[in-house]
Amino acid sequence: MAATAASSLSYGIGGTQILWVPQGLLEQIVSTHSSYQTHHVDLQHLVNLISCIFENAAVSSSKGVEQYAQLTDMINKLETVDGMHQALENIRNLSCEMSCCVSTMASSVDETTMQMLRRLKDYSWNAKVVLAMAAFACSVGESSMLVKHRNTDPIAMYVETLKGHRYTTTDFTVLERIGLFKAMIDVANTNLAFLAPSISRIPKEVHSIKDAIACFPTAAYKILRIVLQITSILSKKKDHFESTIQELNVLANEVSHINNILQEKLTLCLRDAEKYTYEDITIRITKISISEFIDKIMHYVRIQGFENLRNKHLLFLVSDLDISMDEIKVLNWLYQRNDQMYEIVWLPIIDLSMSYDVKRFWELKQLMKWSVAVEPTRVEADVVEFVKKEWHFIRQAIAVSMTSAGEVVCQNALPMLWTWGNTAFPFSDKTEQILWNSVDERHGWKLDLVLDDFIVPELRSWIENRTTFVCLFGGGDISWIQEFTEKVKYAAYAAGVTLKLVFVGKNKAKLGLSKTDLSRDIKVIESEIRWRFWTKLESILHAKIRHGKTTTAYKTDVVIHEALKVVGHGGKGESWAVFSMGPDPMVTTDGETGLTIMSNYLNWRQDTTGLRFLEGVKHYKEVISRDVHGCIKVHLPVLGRVPGIMVCPDCSKVMDMFYTYRCCDE
Repeated sequence: MAATAASSLSYGIGGTQILWVPQGLLEQIVSTHSSYQTHHVDLQHLVNLISCIFENAAVSSSKGVEQYAQLTDMINKLETVDGMHQALENIRNLSCEMSCCVSTMASSVDETTMQMLRRLKDYSWNAKVVLAMAAFACSVGESSMLVKHRNTDPIAMYVETLKGHRYTTTDFTVLERIGLFKAMIDVANTNLAFLAPSISRIPKEVHSIKDAIACFPTAAYKILRIVLQITSILSKKKDHFESTIQELNVLANEVSHINNILQEKLTLCLRDAEKYTYEDITIRITKISISEFIDKIMHYVRIQGFENLRNKHLLFLVSDLDISMDEIKVLNWLYQRNDQMYEIVWLPIIDLSMSYDVKRFWELKQLMKWSVAVEPTRVEADVVEFVKKEWHFIRQAIAVSMTSAGEVVCQNALPMLWTWGNTAFPFSDKTEQILWNSVDERHGWKLDLVLDDFIVPELRSWIENRTTFVCLFGGGDISWIQEFTEKVKYAAYAAGVTLKLVFVGKNKAKLGLSKTDLSRDIKVIESEIRWRFWTKLESILHAKIRHGKTTTAYKTDVVIHEALKVVGHGGKGESWAVFSMGPDPMVTTDGETGLTIMSNYLNWRQDTTGLRFLEGVKHYKEVISRDVHGCIKVHLPVLGRVPGIMVCPDCSKVMDMFYTYRCCDE
């Protein structure tokens, strides 16, 4: 008990003699470290695997099938972690360097330790420790496997002999008994804890984190050096091994002492982390200017080394980790067809007061075809505050358009991209206004405004063939769909026109009818293509709102009227239909009206065959809809600002506006 107490005092707070190194050596250690850590990986997966390997090595016989299945599952998960490929390569190289360091001479161990630190220069000090432990676990696992199978598998004995393990210790349980494995796992977990978001948000000038950071270089150096010493001892012949147990015990204690020091500093950091919630940070931060903000973003980009971004028009894609896969796929499609006019940089924004889904971040990063500015926890608090306050980022993704000269020309270019595609470049309000001026407000509700080549590749041929009758429709009522499509087919056949039926479902709903639910002659728009259709319509409405077309021009702007109807019906999952022929303006109806028109075709078919078929549909709709008013309810995402007053497309009354809070789509 007395010895334990003495040790505790010696290595407690203020008693960090074990971490002391000469100033010259400290400078050498620090010089091995890169200023910017560009390699990031989820280290929790590695720590779990290290624990499993040590646990397996500590038992005298091979584990059961279930336990090996658990290990296999851990290994398979490594393949899905972005950045792990590079980390595993570093671990293999470290393991080789450890195997070569078989001498107990201090100079050899010191030289190899510095070499290992240089190899890990692009990782944080804490990550270096975890990777070194993984490399040691790799060597232990290999030796343990050969030892356990040497008497049952001649190949294992042969490989063991070739690798020089033939006379090494066969009892890894000694390492477990003296607490070496536990000490290594403990120190790996402590270093992992320092990388948590709760710690990373503590300002660097706070004493607890400043004190912890100061000891990281020597702690990492000492731990790596001890790992190498242990590796050298384990490489000794068996007849010398018993005399080295005491030496291994001393090294295990040293690892524990270093971990105690780190644990004490971690406790202080965690105590301070509770004080620095996101709300506290927003109170403390100083408002930065747009130029300072751009400098910070470009600093992130320079860290990543993206030379292709020099002198380029940039789109800063700002989003949280809930950005939809469909949105990314559509943006990928547009980005890969932009003829290098612009580059995209993703700026991921998370709640700094909470941990985040690391796996989700890497999944999104892997899916994106463009650059990622920085890992979420490394985005500074004042940057997060800026994009929320100045760029009005709430939850929906935005894309800020910036010229090569650093001038922001649009705070959200996504609606332009969704509506016009790359034609909207350079994504300025002026460019958008020119594009909308080219659309006739009275007659601009046409097929090529709501569809594009991404949604329907054969769109151009449909428009050019004036006898092709296109019917877009949606809703979730299968009985209405069956009756409606039957009536449309009959009317089109009787009128002598070619029919194209396109089902686009409900507004962005993840679930709904699929190809198997409908007949083969219906083109079903699914997945990200359906998302593109509905987002294009919403973007049209956002543009009209932004250009003041919601009240003053409600009598003349047909585009906003018809888009409102489709989005309104689609948002509620109601049935609706849009009819088109060639380049002529389309006719929009609710499901009941559309079914009535087609069911009564024989009543209005006079002189409406061939090219006049759409004109007949429009005329009959006007006849039966004069005294009908259907309630319109529209849900629009807030893209940086709250929409203004809207006028009902049917009765011209000002519509009520409500706030809707929704965490996700259907």
